[in-house]
Amino acid sequence: MTEQTTTCQAATGRTATTARPRFLCYGDSNTWGYIPGGGRLPQECLYAFHAARLVPELELVAEGLNGRSSVWESTVFPAELQGGATFAAVFRAHLPLQGLVLMLGTNDVMAPLNLPGERIADNLARMVHCARALCPGLVTVLVSPPPIAPLGVSELARDGWGETALLGQNLAEAFASCADKEAILFWDGSSALGHMDGPDGYHMTAAGHAALGKGLGAFLAKAVVPNMQLS
Repeated sequence: MTEQTTTCQAATGRTATTARPRFLCYGDSNTWGYIPGGGRLPQECLYAFHAARLVPELELVAEGLNGRSSVWESTVFPAELQGGATFAAVFRAHLPLQGLVLMLGTNDVMAPLNLPGERIADNLARMVHCARALCPGLVTVLVSPPPIAPLGVSELARDGWGETALLGQNLAEAFASCADKEAILFWDGSSALGHMDGPDGYHMTAAGHAALGKGLGAFLAKAVVPNMQLS
């Protein structure tokens, strides 16, 4: 980890070392912990916290923003929520880093973006390239979010927030293909949580966060920790 740590520290002018490799979890309201109807789950309820409990060797930093998408440029989506365009600045703010967990896509399948999985995966690949340029050797994990629940799909489509076929996508296949092309790690969030379990169908309850976090933590413990140089 010497090369990547040195590079990331040099980028910020910071020389302090971290006892544990730091992984940035970059996502949307489901990383932030949004509660449908308003409010935010406590930090200890978020999936990143639950994952961190299973991998004490790593430090996981939750970086979520309500409404964040994967797009880099759009005339129909707020600039501050274009997760591709804002990625580099947010990433730099958290340096030094040794790892990145990317989980986006739920907002992309809704109107006004209406993106298929392949387009979302392309946007995430650009983030991977950006992160690698800032931190060569960065460990990157691409996570496909649990799909929107059937109730959420039907209500969103009814209210003009998208097309049923796009809203109901499981992004796992497109993300897995992207991860293979980029030679990064992939984990299917729907393997731990079949679909979003919040009352609106596109957010997670505390129980959903726990299930997703435990699944992600188990994956990191198996696929990441054994290959890290830990101090």
